[in-house]
Formats: sequence, structure tokens, C-alpha cells
Amino acid sequence: DEGLLEEVAGLVEWPVVLMGDFEESFLDVPGEVIRATIRANQKCFVLRKADGDLANKFLLTSNMVASDGGKTIIGGNGRVIRARSSDALHFWKTDQGPLPDYANDSNRDKPLDQRLAKLKALNIIFHEKLGTQGERVERIKALAKKLAPIVGADPNLAERAAELAKADLMTEVVGEFPETQG
Repeated sequence: DEGLLEEVAGLVEWPVVLMGDFEESFLDVPGEVIRATIRANQKCFVLRKADGDLANKFLLTSNMVASDGGKTIIGGNGRVIRARSSDALHFWKTDQGPLPDYANDSNRDKPLDQRLAKLKALNIIFHEKLGTQGERVERIKALAKKLAPIVGADPNLAERAAELAKADLMTEVVGEFPETQG
């Protein structure tokens, strides 16, 4: 994460790198969400395992050599990471469930379809001159279906992907971690 590396380098004068960990159960949350919360809240780096999957470990950069070897610093960062990761796990699990008010027909039996229905029903304005988010989704769908054959893609799959592209705006995860939108 070059941006975070530059930010951390600008924040510390006496860099001391320490490693902490968090519960493996938090890895049930998508990696983008884990990285976003750890990066934004603690300016820490999430590590990967040899196979490329996220590890339940993080690196932090202290601005001093601590007399206890960094245990207190790691502990403090770990507490914040665990709290924010616990929130993320809660939001992620909530987003997997149904939205009963938006699940009233057979076309809306999946959580993202229900969130898309909510997005359209709320008539959220995308832009004053361009209309609602629902109208925006319809334009994106039409464009995707038209462009798909040009790039050798299935028009129906492209249209479906475009239809769901903005459904995540109505999820708890994106509400809490907007940088994960998309």
C-alpha cells in the first residue's frame, strides 16, 4: 500500500515496526473491508499468507522504541482493530440477510436484489440534472448491454452485473466503510 507507506513515513521520525494480530474469525469479512478499517483507523498494514490470502496479522509503525518491546502499543492498536473488525463482521452478516420490506416477489430473493429494490424505492438523487440512483442504474444497464458484444461479453451477464453495480450503496458495510463501495 504505497499511499499508506508514504503517509506513515510522513508521520514518524523514529520508525519502529511492530506486529500484532487479531481473531481469525474476522477474516470471514471481505479482505477489502478488513484492509479499509485497519488502514483508515490505525494506519496499519494487513499482512498476507504465503498463498496470498489475508493473514490475521498487522504491522504498525511506532514513533519510539518502547521499554516493554511494544506490547502496550500493539495491545492498544489491537483493541481498536478488534472493535472495528467486530463492527465490520456484524455489518457483513447483516448484509447477508433479507430485507423483508423489499423481498415481496420472486425477482428479489437475494440480498443484493433487495438492496437494489430499496435503492430504487427511496428515489435517492444521484444528480440534480441526471435524476435518481435508480434511473442511473437503468442507464448503466442499457450501456453495459450495448457495449458487451463489442468486447466479446455476454450482453445478459453484463446487464445483470450493471444492474447490481450500485446495489451495495444500500448495504451496511458500505454505509460504514464507504471506501469499499463498488
